Amino acid sequence: MADVDVGKMSYAELVSLRAKLEQEIAGKRDEELKVLADGYAKKLQAAAFSVEEGIKALLPYTEAKQRGTTNASTSNVRVLYRDPANPANTWSGRGQPARWLAQYVAAGRQREEFRVES
Repeated sequence: MADVDVGKMSYAELVSLRAKLEQEIAGKRDEELKVLADGYAKKLQAAAFSVEEGIKALLPYTEAKQRGTTNASTSNVRVLYRDPANPANTWSGRGQPARWLAQYVAAGRQREEFRVES
């Protein structure tokens, strides 16, 4: 592609160029993603794995990205509240109250009833 002197272009020309670039970028992205996916599928098959197994192996990475964290960055936070009916239900006191605790409070009980003695 020839060099384009965008400094000499009008606003309308720049907007038109941007639209063309966005369309071209989207097309190239799809092309490159397909090449990568095909290569990944071939490597999986060569190693005697199914594509489904490869996708399952990638899930922890996509879940971490959606949460905005990785397993390495999570920390253990001290439990401050525990559900006496189900000791597996705990809350650290950070963020929104756990559903089980909110239900008890809505039923008229006090949050401090569920505080863990330290």
